[in-house]
Amino acid sequence: MIAILLALSVGAQDKVDVRPAADVPIIAVGLVGFIVPELLKEQIAPASCRICDGSLNGADAFFHDHLTSWVVDRKTADTISNVWVYALLPASTLVGAYTLTGPYGSEGAGLRAVEIVTEAVAVQAAILQAVKFTAARQRPFARYGHADATGTYDLNDRDSHISLPSGHTGFATSLGVSLAMTATLEESRAAPWLWAAAGVASVSSAMLRMMAEKHYFTDVLTGAAIGAACGVAFPLLHKRGNALSIAAQGPSLAVSGTF
Repeated sequence: MIAILLALSVGAQDKVDVRPAADVPIIAVGLVGFIVPELLKEQIAPASCRICDGSLNGADAFFHDHLTSWVVDRKTADTISNVWVYALLPASTLVGAYTLTGPYGSEGAGLRAVEIVTEAVAVQAAILQAVKFTAARQRPFARYGHADATGTYDLNDRDSHISLPSGHTGFATSLGVSLAMTATLEESRAAPWLWAAAGVASVSSAMLRMMAEKHYFTDVLTGAAIGAACGVAFPLLHKRGNALSIAAQGPSLAVSGTF
């Protein structure tokens, strides 16, 4: 009885928990779903656009005309967005996840938060890739005839017509929202600041991608929506008290558990 009570008391205060046996395979599948299409883009991406934007909606046209090369030229904006989204934001988010746990976090709480954030980001990345390759929307620079012979604005590159949704915006939003949501569940005092930071990360990434003439407004909006959905859903799935169960008919099999 004492052993059972001790086992139940370990980590009992934690508001979130993880199950590596399930989480690690999910993260791995998500990463494969992102990396493999990226590496094989020239082989598996559609040969031409499916959404070619002969005429744009008012919002896309407005933001394109007012944000392209605003503040800095489009190539500089493209470079800044790559560094911001794929270097600075991941590093700061993982540090935040590891350190900004709330009063209920016990030993290992930082690593659990890192696992939750990583899972949310990996799944959204795979979802965005699937949508991108299915939609095959022409990028703004291609639609407006602003292509270059080489580089990231090359019309011959199949990346020129996988614009919807914005991967940068989805990535940045999922990072910020998953961290803020986890901190909220852990009742961390940093949670309000993290929500504000998530908003800044999402909006700044979206604006940089539109300034770079790589995405339309609806591209970044869709990316932000997918990123936010994953950023909210996965921490909630790890909230202690959520029940998971498996049942089968016939030969009786039932497995249930509660964090």
